[in-house]
This record gives sequence, C-alpha cells and structure tokens, in this order.
Amino acid sequence: MKFKKETFITQKTLKNGTMVFQVRVRTGDMDITKSFKESYYGSAKVAYETAINYRNKVLLEITQGTALKRSNATVRDVFEDFIETCTLSAETKRKHRLYFNKYVNHKDTRMQDLTRADITADLNSMSSQASDDTINRLCSMWKSIVDHALASEIIARDLTAGIKVPRSKLIHERRDTYTDRKTILEVERLLLSSNVNHHNVRMINNLIELLYYTGMRPAEAEALQKTDIKADYICVTKQLGSDDYDKEVITKCKTESSVRNVPIHPNLRPILDELMDGEKPYLFYKDDGHYMSSTFVGNILRRVLMGTRIKFNLYRLRHNMATELVKNGTDTKTTMSLLGHAQYNTSLGYANSTEEQKRDAIQLLS
Repeated sequence: MKFKKETFITQKTLKNGTMVFQVRVRTGDMDITKSFKESYYGSAKVAYETAINYRNKVLLEITQGTALKRSNATVRDVFEDFIETCTLSAETKRKHRLYFNKYVNHKDTRMQDLTRADITADLNSMSSQASDDTINRLCSMWKSIVDHALASEIIARDLTAGIKVPRSKLIHERRDTYTDRKTILEVERLLLSSNVNHHNVRMINNLIELLYYTGMRPAEAEALQKTDIKADYICVTKQLGSDDYDKEVITKCKTESSVRNVPIHPNLRPILDELMDGEKPYLFYKDDGHYMSSTFVGNILRRVLMGTRIKFNLYRLRHNMATELVKNGTDTKTTMSLLGHAQYNTSLGYANSTEEQKRDAIQLLS
C-alpha cells in the first residue's frame, strides 16, 4: 500500500508488512527525526496522518523559532523544566536540585547529544562516593529527565533503557538507632534546662513522649488534631508535609497502610489531656502558633545536645517501638498494624537488637 508522497516524509514497508513513516527535517544545526509505525497507531492511515501533523508542527516551530530552542536544550534546561512542571513537593524539589548539582557531570551537554554511555558514566562515578540509596535516587532522577525530554519531543528514544545501576563501594557501618528510656529522659532534662523557649520545650518533650508510646512517624504526630484523639485510641489519617508553595501543610499519609488507630497507653493520657487544652485545633505548635515540624525540632535537639555524646532524633523512637514489639513476641499482623507497615520485613528492618540482647545470645552458646 502506498500513500501520497509528502515533503520531509519517507515511507517504507518492513519485512513483516508493517509500514513506517519517518519524518526528518534538517535545517541549519537542527536534525529532527521521528518515526511513526503502523503497529503503534492501529492502521497505516492513522500513522501516515500523524506523521503529516508532526511534520507540520515541526515546520511551524522552526518558523516561530521555538524548534531551535528545544533542539539546543541542555540536560540542565530539561531538568529545570521538569522541576517547574512536576507536582513534587517543595522539599523533594530541593533535594532533586541538590543531587543534580552534586552528582550530574553532563549538565551542559545538549540533550540530543547525550548518550546512554554518558548517563552510565555519571552513575558509575558515584560508586566510590555515594550510598546505594543515593545512587538509586539519581538513577530515578535521570529517568525523570529522559522521560520529560521524550514527552517534550526533544529526543526520540529512551536513553535509560537497559542501564545497569552500579552498587556503592563505600564501607557502611550499621547505624545505631536504639535509644533506651534513660537516654530519652536525659534528653528531656537537657531541653528543660536549656535557654530554648519554654513553650517550645514543653511541646517537644510532649512530642517525644507521644512518639515513645505510639511509634508513630514524627510527621504523623505533628499533624494530629484534637478531633483525632478518641476515648481509647489515636486516629492516624494524615501527616505534616510540604507542597509546591508551603513547607508546612497537611497531606495524606505515606501509604494506605499508614492509616490506622493506635491505642493510648495509660502513661500517655495526662500528656494528651495537656495537649487537648491547647489554643490550636492541632496538638503540636510553636510559640508563634505555626505547626511544629521535624526540621524545627531537629534543629533545637542538635543545638541542645551539642557537646554531649548523646545520639538522638525523633525517628529513633519509632525504631524503639519496633524493637520492643519484636522483642516481646508481638504477632506479625499486630506489629505491622501498629507501625503502619504494609510488609512485615519493613517492621523487622526497624527493629534493633540491643547490645545486652546480643551478649545474652552469645552466652547461650555451649
């Protein structure tokens, strides 16, 4: 089957009978090429008409000068356009820019000149200086950049297809994430004796206690409202996060499994009563009335604990809860439900064996 000849469009038939229409427009330093296969569009006629529409669009863009700009777009240009148009939170965008500036070596390479080998080289160069998590993050970012370039018709093929992600060569020590009750009480004492605003100290200490007795994610606790406190349990349905415009907004929970009811420990009741008497509809807030975020709390904790040997952050309290649940033989389903995990392996990953437990285990050997 033959179609009417069109300028800048060539047509050929593959061995299996499938027709392919290739648009190629060359002008100046631009060489724009794109193929339209019959099998992709359901019929040769639709593929042919799509190729004509694409050819007309390219010619119009060349006339308007926009095609040259797109053709000369660098990796940095595509990355910035992706960041501006994506729906990621402000904090995630900040981290993307941090990783991009630190690890991408081909920022100023023209996107159409970029090769799969360039991306592979960038990833391989990270193996001696970054963790596996960081390498995977950058690989995901490269995928987003390439997908955005494909969607914008800057490139015609997926440059990330088939890339093997390298493994980190860094030596990693297992992080100590366990905190005993004695250390927690010492942290609270140091906070009370510091020069930090008294209201903020009381709120942080109450937050620490709530996390200790519930194992909630800090962001979940920071989003709690008075209406979430029931007679016998705390209803977890949201968390404190960020969006394109604000770093402190209420968002949905991390996963569907994160939505749960956490029973109230008797020792937590007087603390909740104190928080329920607060001026705001939400439980935790700074002296200026705004939400008390983990970043704000973390900065205060680092300042107060500076000069001490105490290793502490809010997330350690969640690890503590996981450790206690596993150590006490809590059944799998209950452990997952309390922590808001979809898989038991995740809960186990949070649990830690204390040094005392390890010593006891060794002593049992004959």
